[in-house]
Amino acid sequence: MRRSFTICLLALSAVALLVSAPAASAAKRGKTPKITRVTPMRVSVGNLLTIRGTNFKANRRANTVIFRSASGRSAFAKPRRASRTKLVVVVPEAVSRLLTVRDSRQRPTRLKLRVLAGRFSPYTTRRLSPVVTGVGDGDGRPGGPGRGPGGAGTVCNDGGPLGDHDSDLLRNQDEPGLGTDPCLEDTDGDTMVDGWEYYSAKDLNIKAVPYPGKRPFPNALDPSDGGPGSFSGVDFDGDGLTTKEEHRLWRYTGSAVDLAKAGGTDMESPLGYSDGTKWSRGSAGPGVPAWRSASYGLANPTQPFPSTYKLVTTDPAWRDSERDADADGLSNWLESARGPGHAEYWRGFWAQEKYAIEPWPAVAETCPEPQEPGHFSARPFADLDLADPDVDGDTLLDGEDDQDNDDYSNIVELYEVVRDLDGDGNAACGFAWVPSVSRAGSSWLTNAFNPCAPDPTSRTCSDFRPFG
Repeated sequence: MRRSFTICLLALSAVALLVSAPAASAAKRGKTPKITRVTPMRVSVGNLLTIRGTNFKANRRANTVIFRSASGRSAFAKPRRASRTKLVVVVPEAVSRLLTVRDSRQRPTRLKLRVLAGRFSPYTTRRLSPVVTGVGDGDGRPGGPGRGPGGAGTVCNDGGPLGDHDSDLLRNQDEPGLGTDPCLEDTDGDTMVDGWEYYSAKDLNIKAVPYPGKRPFPNALDPSDGGPGSFSGVDFDGDGLTTKEEHRLWRYTGSAVDLAKAGGTDMESPLGYSDGTKWSRGSAGPGVPAWRSASYGLANPTQPFPSTYKLVTTDPAWRDSERDADADGLSNWLESARGPGHAEYWRGFWAQEKYAIEPWPAVAETCPEPQEPGHFSARPFADLDLADPDVDGDTLLDGEDDQDNDDYSNIVELYEVVRDLDGDGNAACGFAWVPSVSRAGSSWLTNAFNPCAPDPTSRTCSDFRPFG
């Protein structure tokens, strides 16, 4: 009997614990916080914001202030001081990413607030949602701690005026005058570094001329100049590489910034790759790639280097398009989004009116032999990449590799687009200038993404032709 009584007591204790646990948890979370007043209602990034309300935590670290834009993006901050009815918080630099950018400028943006203090408060209504401006725009509080009127300018000022807090190639003291944010590497959110866009614009503007702060130039306050997508965009300097691509090459190569080249009117840039000049490093030609074919019992490419890279042979200086950032044996332009290292290039090339060769398997009827160099759609191919030396991961460099597996290397087929690498005259099938390869004593039209061109009997050319 005593044992049964003990078991009953234990069971009742367990039930009590189960009932009291949620209650204890709820008590620990406390009541729902509420924001009742915000001052000032216009504040710049880096300045103080005071939030009054109820049910905050007295321990400042137990509170989190959340800033939210209309797009749903958020930034978080811990208050500097806290009581149960008041929080004092510095608007963090992360809030800069929430501001609207229009006409190449960060614009004042109304942001909703929310406080997490055990529980989440509701988001503030429009009446209680402050307008936030960028660093340096001021918030109507002379003498404030940020960069507002009379402020001390201490926000994101590591290293003093000549320092570079956000490592964007621009000095802290210069960024407010340019309209860029000294707290952000990429003020306009187009994935390109502010200073890289600044120096590219200077290069395009002959360097000695002041920086052009408006369109149409690479602009650190214009999110559209890089265009949508990772490789699309504008080609300001006309070298065939887009702004996005040249910025990516600068990142990929880790090119040091040479400020000795920041003045004067010579064509070289402070940047290793710039979209303001075709000759960012005109004196630095590409070297011989470290070929890997021989280790697999294959023949290494025999084309001479670096002369093979020259796409514009009349110019002794090396253009950005002719250099080879990923050292795979193919000039940058050949692998660019608009170059012949992409299958879509060949679709467009053979669709030109002067050639009018229909997509595969139509035959070029003007040829003495049946040739099929048009766009090939029977199987997919991997597009090349100017910042990836081995796109298919087989360890062969892209230059010595063979995208369409027809046993003609990419070097052989791609360079024929811009120069007569094999010396056959690049005249075939009645065309004065076409990419062609010498085969069996005559010139055959080629396509780096068609295994039937230049050899319709290659090991990967389809035996059975589908209807066109």
